[in-house]
Amino acid sequence: MAKVTLYGTPNSRASRVLWALKELGLDYENVPWDFRKGETNTPEYLAMNPMPTLPTLKDGDVVVHESCAINLHLARMHPGGNLPKLSDKEMCEATQWSFWSMWNIERHSTDILMHKMMLPEAQRDPKVVERAVAALDRPLALAERVVVVRRLGQRGQERRLGDRQLIQRLVEIRLSGRRDAIGAQAQVDFVQVQLKDVVLAERL
Repeated sequence: MAKVTLYGTPNSRASRVLWALKELGLDYENVPWDFRKGETNTPEYLAMNPMPTLPTLKDGDVVVHESCAINLHLARMHPGGNLPKLSDKEMCEATQWSFWSMWNIERHSTDILMHKMMLPEAQRDPKVVERAVAALDRPLALAERVVVVRRLGQRGQERRLGDRQLIQRLVEIRLSGRRDAIGAQAQVDFVQVQLKDVVLAERL
């Protein structure tokens, strides 16, 4: 099987794809193109992804961008490792949680990351962070109750792609400094059990 190629750096949304590649046990190449260096605006990159955003995955003659779409593609086409083949019902559930977390969590966590870490100091707005933190309270409480406690807190249960994509977003929030947004037991499950051998674990 040909090696898949992932374009993007670990400190971008490529991190969740690197996690999936590792969980699936796939042989892959990571090309660390960085949007901050203008590398996503080159003709070569725009030919693959006209957006231009990170990450982009090449899998044979298939090119996919958007990190959650990439992970759903990988789970469907290359099941194995710690992510066994999904049934039709499980794939629907994975898609459901991926879309839910993008709208209810990621847009707010992105505001926090941008205005606490990524933007130049002069462009950061504490009010944006305040609004984003407040907006996260309800979806985080739901995510912890429904996903973490009910599913991933149970030892020996198979890992679910949708849950894991949601967890990755919660880890991003934890990395942004919003550590108190996630309950203590959930943090233990995230870091010590579910993410112990993932690329992001070194940064927690």
